[in-house]
Amino acid sequence: MERHKFGVGQISYDIVRVSIVRYIGEEELEALEKVIESQQLWRGKNGGFVAKFEDAVAKYFGRKYVYAVNSGTSANEAAVFGLGVEPGDEVICPATTPIFPALSVFAAGCIPVFSDVDPRTLIIDPEEIEKRVSERTKAIYVVHFWGQPAKMDEILKIARKHDLKVIEDCAEAYDCYYKGKKVGTIGDVAIFSLQQSKHITSGEGGFIVTDEAEIYRRAELYSNCGMGWFRYGLEPPQPPFVAGFPTRGHFTFGHNLRMGELQGAVAFVQLQKLERFNKRRDELVKVLKEELKDCPGISLIPVYPDTKPSYWVYPVQIDQKTSLTAYEAYKLCLKEEGISLGYFNDTVDYLEPVFQKAQKERRTPFGYPLPKHVSYEPGLCPKAEEGAKRTITFGVHHGREIEDLKREAGALRNTMMKHGR
Repeated sequence: MERHKFGVGQISYDIVRVSIVRYIGEEELEALEKVIESQQLWRGKNGGFVAKFEDAVAKYFGRKYVYAVNSGTSANEAAVFGLGVEPGDEVICPATTPIFPALSVFAAGCIPVFSDVDPRTLIIDPEEIEKRVSERTKAIYVVHFWGQPAKMDEILKIARKHDLKVIEDCAEAYDCYYKGKKVGTIGDVAIFSLQQSKHITSGEGGFIVTDEAEIYRRAELYSNCGMGWFRYGLEPPQPPFVAGFPTRGHFTFGHNLRMGELQGAVAFVQLQKLERFNKRRDELVKVLKEELKDCPGISLIPVYPDTKPSYWVYPVQIDQKTSLTAYEAYKLCLKEEGISLGYFNDTVDYLEPVFQKAQKERRTPFGYPLPKHVSYEPGLCPKAEEGAKRTITFGVHHGREIEDLKREAGALRNTMMKHGR
């Protein structure tokens, strides 16, 4: 641990920097060395470590098809395109999540339609979803926010009623369970992130998992510049001759989102450490719950019945009767305690500038008109806005020290004792 001074305006802050436990080590270095010795750093048609990683993921989740890409955001885009959506189709998204699912819907030429959430967890509320269904709705985006599984049975019931696909965003939800099933194995397609802060990492990276061959085919075509190399015994399309010229087989529009071999090597090794990493995360959450269990003005996040979370970060909420917002508590901890908490979650996706611009212009960033029934105005999802203002999250990464976490919890406790009235 070390202290670091910096100034903002007339105020000088003395911030405690946290310590990091080494969680990327010799095994990853050995795998990277093998890739470099091979002189094959890109995936290629057959893959090396990337293919090994995909096979290991398929076995771990018990799903038929896995495709690894260069980021979790790319996985989101590949999943949306994998559904076979058309421009103007609508996808229902939770209002309070990282913005990547909604932006991926935009990228497909489609319309994100925001649904309200449970204000206690900021997870999409099944009772709110059906209010957003229209004749153009094609899918529901479910985000297992912070590593807490959503209420999948109720969501799937709505999806079946309206013939909708379900995307599970598990970027923050490795080894989480809903009624004994791993999240990522319940919907039609699921995405995971391998960004540095996640349960396992390759620095950047991500992947999709699905049991539907057509979703896999379309996702790979989109992620591989429109070319299909395909594994798992699926026959790749044969490039045609056009006007006597051979083609390379760019069958659709697509980006280059492929995962490279260096990423694949680290991801393959990290997957084997997931159980150990998650035990450490559970230990950190247990410590945090104990430190904050009777903190005035603070409520611990509820866990839905028949679920087993594995937290990416651990959320707590400031009680409604307390005058402080999460942002105000965050600033007071910074100023008076010298502690920067994980972060306050005041993000509501449709209030972000990109959506406010779309609201003003009544079109998506790619020019598709917004239907009359679609709005991104403030107040659209009041439960989301109310819950987001009161939520603070603590980092419970497996690389963190327990004492640092206790120090942050103590700072919030002191702040609430002095100001939480």
